[in-house]
Amino acid sequence: MKKTFLKNKKNVQFLIIGLGLIGGSIAKRLSKNGFKVLALDSSKSTLNHAKNTEVIKGSANKIDFTKKLFVIVALPPKTILRGFNKYLDLFQKADFITDCTSVKESLLSQIKKNNLQKKFLLSHPIAGSEKSGFLNSNENLFEDKVSIVLKHKGISKNALQISQEFWSELGSNTFNLDSKLHDRIFSLTSHIPHIVAFSLISLLSKRKDLDYKKFMGGGFKDFTRIAASDPKMWENIFTLNKKNILKDINRLQEELNTFKKLLLKDEQRKIESYLKKIKKTKESLNK
Repeated sequence: MKKTFLKNKKNVQFLIIGLGLIGGSIAKRLSKNGFKVLALDSSKSTLNHAKNTEVIKGSANKIDFTKKLFVIVALPPKTILRGFNKYLDLFQKADFITDCTSVKESLLSQIKKNNLQKKFLLSHPIAGSEKSGFLNSNENLFEDKVSIVLKHKGISKNALQISQEFWSELGSNTFNLDSKLHDRIFSLTSHIPHIVAFSLISLLSKRKDLDYKKFMGGGFKDFTRIAASDPKMWENIFTLNKKNILKDINRLQEELNTFKKLLLKDEQRKIESYLKKIKKTKESLNK
């Protein structure tokens, strides 16, 4: 896409807050593309490693306030909320701020409370891994992925343009959503699948009669891969999006009960018909 704000790389600097999988991947791609990248992280060893490998140029003390400052917050949602005041001075001085979390309503309230809605644009890259940490970060993590941009009342046209240029720089395409709709959608498409995967592994752990590890096929491994995801991050997501998730858990239980009733009644034809309908729906999602 045509660049306006990222055209002159010498006049732009990025500050990444949080050098985990997402933040580290962003830092690596931006650094590779020739931008000045700075970072903040609770781990000194991570910061030192990122600096020694030339992924970042330094920390916040290296900010040049004569140049544009774009801040990317790549922390778990509750960590952002708890530390919001800690970073408030940086947010106020920045020209643009965005986040990378998969739950938005609570953060949007904090943005409005601090009158940052003009330049703090909510984002959510649909990219990730069950692996975490800077060592697992990848400069191509966002390549050909979709990144959600959440417009809210008061956001500036400049911030929208910067966001689109930023995600394009990482190889991503952008898609607009409302924050409430975002949280409702990702409850079903991301949060519930993680709950199901965690629950299946929990169930497996309680089966003590056999060594089930010997009998896990590719389907089970693929389905439960995400159960190896960061527990802290997912506790944050589950509790902050509790309202939507509880509704979807109830609906999922209804689906399971439907299947349970068909099995109890040995409704073989109805089971096959039910599965055919689901298969058709799944195939339509793949198109």
